[in-house]
Amino acid sequence: MHGRVLLLGAGGTGAMAARALSHFDAVTGLVVADPDRNAAARTALACRADAEATVVDATDHAALVGLMGRADVVLNCLSPASRSGLPVLRAAIEAGTDVLDLCDDPDATCDMLDCDAEARRAGVTAVIGMGASPGVSGMLAACVVSRLDSIERLVVGWNIEEAADAPLPFATDAAYWITQCTGAIPECRDGALAEGAPLSDLPIAYPGRGRRVLYSVGHPEAVTFHYSWPEVREARCGLVMPAAWIGPLRKLREETDAGAMNVEQAGRRLAALATGDGWLEDMVASLTHLVDGPRLPHCFVLGEGVRDGEKRTVAASLAAMPPDAASMAGVPLALGALLHLRGQTPGPGVMAPERAFEPEAFFRLFAPYCTLPGPCPANRLIAMAEAATAQEQTSTQRVEKKALLLAASPQ
Repeated sequence: MHGRVLLLGAGGTGAMAARALSHFDAVTGLVVADPDRNAAARTALACRADAEATVVDATDHAALVGLMGRADVVLNCLSPASRSGLPVLRAAIEAGTDVLDLCDDPDATCDMLDCDAEARRAGVTAVIGMGASPGVSGMLAACVVSRLDSIERLVVGWNIEEAADAPLPFATDAAYWITQCTGAIPECRDGALAEGAPLSDLPIAYPGRGRRVLYSVGHPEAVTFHYSWPEVREARCGLVMPAAWIGPLRKLREETDAGAMNVEQAGRRLAALATGDGWLEDMVASLTHLVDGPRLPHCFVLGEGVRDGEKRTVAASLAAMPPDAASMAGVPLALGALLHLRGQTPGPGVMAPERAFEPEAFFRLFAPYCTLPGPCPANRLIAMAEAATAQEQTSTQRVEKKALLLAASPQ
């Protein structure tokens, strides 16, 4: 019920996680470690309870193991996760200290899941990807899976087409999305992990909203959903964006893969594409909304499966969110640590949040932090939508047929 926490990384997300942790009675000691001593000190001073600041070098394995030996649980907020995730996990296993992290890199996720047997032998619990996405997205997926007797397909979607002043736009880190759109990406197909082509068409039918084409990207959920629910036949991730963007974005992918530009350069061009201003851009955006299909939530999970012998499509999203990106990732990480200190993880091993925590327990703690666009009680935080799959397809076909008739009508 109580424990000492070591937090690695005092950037925006780490600082938010530290401040949240400092309010929990279950945390009996907090050490904030960062490569920058001043950053660690600032974060420690901002905490409600006494917190210690220290310097950490994540490349010094022996020093990292020694530092972890003072803690009951480690929270890894060091970036980039693609480089820090596996070394921190291996150090935690050697130190015999439980660990949670924010890993949002699919390749690093695969590498860490391969450490499951080693973690079990050491008696170490490791929850990887406990942020916004992955993290909250996994909790949403668990809500979807709970509504179905069997699950065939899971899709995670992020909406990057909304205006720049929309709540928590997922286009804020364009370079990150370019990285997820280049090379081969891991996907679950036919019940096994396989390499997929990024920016492929990914059609869905969102219950109550209609049909929309997403574009595939690499992300950890395609990997962790396969491990968490081995019966799932397909798990993929996709971006919601205007169809007018896909041609230029595929061109950026090709040029980046060919070495004609780096990820940062491609990211700047993507950001310019996504945030173009002027009346022409506004007109094009309005027209593409009409052509592309319905507006979708900022982040959602959609599942297709069977319940009571009937094919069903179920989707889950948040009705409200924390007010900024640091809170969206840092608060779930802190809450994961709290749940773990309360003994609410299943035991040793490397696992994703959807296997580590009960969604109801997590969202009950998360709800008070979700104040955008307004406060939302825990029992209304998750926006669920579902429909019989055949019914949804028929309705969509009817809408598409009506649209074609209107287009063919004389003016």
